[in-house]
Amino acid sequence: MTARLIFPKTLTFRCEDLRRAVAQLPCMCCGISGHTQAAHMNLGKGAGIKASDAALAALCADRPGVRGCHSMLDQGGVMEKHERRVFEAEMVCKTYIALVERGHLVVAE
Repeated sequence: MTARLIFPKTLTFRCEDLRRAVAQLPCMCCGISGHTQAAHMNLGKGAGIKASDAALAALCADRPGVRGCHSMLDQGGVMEKHERRVFEAEMVCKTYIALVERGHLVVAE
């Protein structure tokens, strides 16, 4: 008989309303409006674990003839890992600033 280690499943923050609000913003990288997706920061995911909705960036999607900033980040191979992490963090910060400034994110008292 072999021993099996059982680890509790990690709880991951999910919020469809937040994802929808992020998708309404212009792309935080190139500024285009109307093609934005809520892009997850690539930290804390893998092996069946999804990335948290707490770290989202407003990045544009692919469209005919144009590769979007979201896919350039995830599949572009244009940045080293460290550069990509810094870029992701900057885009998440810009996204949260935009959410607050547009009134989409309000802190309850």
